[in-house]
Amino acid sequence: MKRCSLKALSVIILGSMMLLSPLQQNTAGFWKKGQDKKQTRMIAVFVDMSGSTDVARRTVYRRAFDKIYQNLQQGDRIIVGPVTGRSYLDFKPAVDAEIPRKSLWVDRLKFKHDLDRTKRRIRADVEELLAPKHGAPRAEIINSLNIADKIFSNEKRQKILIILSEMIQDSKEYNFKGTKITDAYVTDIIRDRRNQNLLPNLATVKVYVAGARASNPKKYRSIERFWDRYFAAAGADFSLHRYGHSLLGFGKGI
Repeated sequence: MKRCSLKALSVIILGSMMLLSPLQQNTAGFWKKGQDKKQTRMIAVFVDMSGSTDVARRTVYRRAFDKIYQNLQQGDRIIVGPVTGRSYLDFKPAVDAEIPRKSLWVDRLKFKHDLDRTKRRIRADVEELLAPKHGAPRAEIINSLNIADKIFSNEKRQKILIILSEMIQDSKEYNFKGTKITDAYVTDIIRDRRNQNLLPNLATVKVYVAGARASNPKKYRSIERFWDRYFAAAGADFSLHRYGHSLLGFGKGI
């Protein structure tokens, strides 16, 4: 009798394990799919519109935008806006669009139509922004970062800031062209901005720079060091590996 009971119990346990096994596999597969799902992103692209970037807007910046277009994903939001001497006062995005998502509730043909229309509109608006042959007299890059702070505040998506610029600040307050950018000079600017409550909060914002240039290698390195320290003070996720003449390291899965 005991032997029969043990056999019956063994059969029940074995059967339960066999029934549970596919369920466990399906559950594991479900979580794996959830983990593989790409994170949506909030991408802000700031375009230096100063006169010295006239050529770059037709070459370097367009190549950077080609890379951005290729890497846009469903659910991403992209904002593109100009950097001028008045950006902080009257910033107006040339592009503010969200890439459509596929859904069980959206017809496949409608999704494709909406996706194509969104992409065409983004490209057309960017081309209009880059089109002027003569740029603005100044580039107020430092204050434009305070606009980025506002754009990214309360944003739940992954935050990415792409700056297409020579990175040569040119304003009445700070002018990199006619100033020797020493460590003391950088420290003074960061301290002044912090004291005036003007240091932006770029925590968790991943920063890329394309179009950087200067009159000579020494000037280039001093400007590069400035931005390295300034982004660090603002709490940004920044690396000199993402600072250069072209858009480096930007792609899917970032």
